[in-house]
Amino acid sequence: MLINGLVYRRASRWLALSAILLLAGCAHERLLLAGSFYALRVVAGDGQTAPAGSLLAQSLQVEVRDAAGSPVRATIVGFRVTAGAADGALVLDTLSVTNDAGIAQAELRLGTRPGAVEVHAFPAGAEDRSVIIRATAMAGPSISGLLPANVGPGDTLAIAGTALGGVASSVEFGSVRVRAASGTDGELRAVVPDCLPAGSVNVRVLSGTAWSTSRAVTFTPRRRPLALRPFDAAIIGAAELATCAALVADEGAEYVVIPQLASHAASPASTTMRVTAGGVTAASLFRAQEGEASFSAARSGLRAQMALDVTLREQERRLAPLERGVSVARPPLMALTVGSLRSFHVITTLAGDEFTMATGQLRWVGEHLGIYVDTASASAYDDADLARLGKLFDTDLYHTAVDAFGAESDFDGNGKVLVFLTPRVNALVASADCGQKGFVTGFFNGRDLVTSAANSNAGEIFYALVPDPAGQYSCAHTATEALFNVSGTFVHEMQHMISFFHHVVARGGEPEEPWLNEGLSHIAEELASRVFEARYPAPLGRTSSAQLFPDSSAPFMNRQLLNSYVYLNSTANHSVTTFVGSGSLEDRGAAWLFLRWLGDQKGESIYRRLVQTQLTGVANVEARAGEPFAGLFGDFTVAIWGDSIPGVARSAVAPRYRFTSRNLRQLMARESALAEFPNVFPVVPFHLIVGGFAEGPLISGTMVYGSLGPFSPGQGSVMLSFTKQDGSALGGADGAQMGILRVK
Repeated sequence: MLINGLVYRRASRWLALSAILLLAGCAHERLLLAGSFYALRVVAGDGQTAPAGSLLAQSLQVEVRDAAGSPVRATIVGFRVTAGAADGALVLDTLSVTNDAGIAQAELRLGTRPGAVEVHAFPAGAEDRSVIIRATAMAGPSISGLLPANVGPGDTLAIAGTALGGVASSVEFGSVRVRAASGTDGELRAVVPDCLPAGSVNVRVLSGTAWSTSRAVTFTPRRRPLALRPFDAAIIGAAELATCAALVADEGAEYVVIPQLASHAASPASTTMRVTAGGVTAASLFRAQEGEASFSAARSGLRAQMALDVTLREQERRLAPLERGVSVARPPLMALTVGSLRSFHVITTLAGDEFTMATGQLRWVGEHLGIYVDTASASAYDDADLARLGKLFDTDLYHTAVDAFGAESDFDGNGKVLVFLTPRVNALVASADCGQKGFVTGFFNGRDLVTSAANSNAGEIFYALVPDPAGQYSCAHTATEALFNVSGTFVHEMQHMISFFHHVVARGGEPEEPWLNEGLSHIAEELASRVFEARYPAPLGRTSSAQLFPDSSAPFMNRQLLNSYVYLNSTANHSVTTFVGSGSLEDRGAAWLFLRWLGDQKGESIYRRLVQTQLTGVANVEARAGEPFAGLFGDFTVAIWGDSIPGVARSAVAPRYRFTSRNLRQLMARESALAEFPNVFPVVPFHLIVGGFAEGPLISGTMVYGSLGPFSPGQGSVMLSFTKQDGSALGGADGAQMGILRVK
């Protein structure tokens, strides 16, 4: 099929190539022509050998240079398997964008059979200028037989085959993964997990990063005690709970039970759920949320910013088809000379539907950034303030964003992200509304990357407020306050800018779903905080010795602490995956916590992979993490409680069931003290008694925490169930499952 695209290049190199060019692509790829004078060479990843089915240890990397021999940044490189595709060899993302060094990279998974694999890397739209990267697939893991053919929970399954990897390997039963109990390259033994669906279940082996092909066994459920050791956990589907397992009720044993809906929905419609523990004779409710009123002030101050976020992200969704159209205009080149002037289309309402023209003067230029100040407020920043702001953005925050997520586009060919500091942003909220709505700090507008759209500025632009201590334009802001507020917003909006480019412009897809888009932008803020945490280890850079973070982290970390605390106070009401608009504070806290845990489990390179793809939402997470979402979500819900349990060594809890880069309870205790919130740890479980039930509403992407135990002598075992309020079963699409963590 034919897809249209823009010519991407720096102005000084490609003045002669300003036309729109028709390009060839396939499988919904968006190929943007790099130019006939680009030259590629392989710089890493060539000649690797690995077992069939493996993800190669080193990424495939090519360097792009122009006719002058200079690295080319923010251009598109295609990767295509030309030998080995019939055996299943594939590049995980067939498009890549070059970084500052002109490097584009891709990940290759080998096919299922031994043999040679070749990948062609080429300037997008110019396959005749490709370079070849070669790899060799050797014999990988394979299964030749399973015994017995019919199994139940707790049985030992013998797996015969070759290159199985021994006890370091994992065995997957359906969607449940367990470690091999014993074995060699030729035979593994694994204990069949509890609570699988009845009937045929596929079994396969993961050795290193190589998967074997699968074979099926027949699973017959049977009820048996679920003997978890302290700090062990299990995730059990709601449909399997009633028939597969009973909790061991040893004297003194205690559990945290976590009913949840590991799913995404278009809207947050709730269903009343019921959890029972061996009967329905006594009732309780999922914890009524206390202290909600104490959070209202924190929410009100961000209403304007959040309302604008909703507007701009929805507009980007509507604008995405225009970027796939045929009528795209090349923007004029704008020289970046300090003191020069240019005009900007700037929105004048929170609805984003009215614009005005504003003139900016270029006051500061760095390696990656140019700062314009509106001529209407030329004295708002002096040169020293702009130099401090520019250095922070250019040196620390820009690199934080592009290192984490990838390069931004370069529509205007100037090699810079432009910052426009203008009182038009201040004036988006009337001064009389500041108390209730707060104010807008800054924003990125995807319209600027859709050059055919009306009022597009055809370039990479971040808009931000200016200091206004006298309240001339709206809410009063000192220069110190403005610098503080704008810093976190800049790196947050840079993620949105990069995401829109990679999802919509480079690949012709849809913008990322709100929950994942906003969650990644809050990850960007946290990653900026880490820059200053590393620079100022305790006790350096702190006003008080009680501080967990240096003063310089505050613009980036404060929001994450507040958002996650108010979320954890109300996990049944606020969703990880199902936002209204661009999400509440609580929703954003939920998405940040999930992605922080995911980065701890999979490595922070997963953030780049989540951005550089055409996939969105839950499907994106599953593809990049290599696991079903239900398992990820379930283990995340356990980690919320399992992380840094008081009086328990962190090492006593498996890394999968906690955060590894942050101490969650420590963070929440500090936020509680600073904000005078009621609970040191905001998750307060409901109590589930034996012979009773608890019920309450849940929506997709939520969970609630309950305590069960301690048990009396002679209790035996307890059956759990998780159903709708009337006792009817929950559907498979609901993602209904129960997390169970033994805590004593």
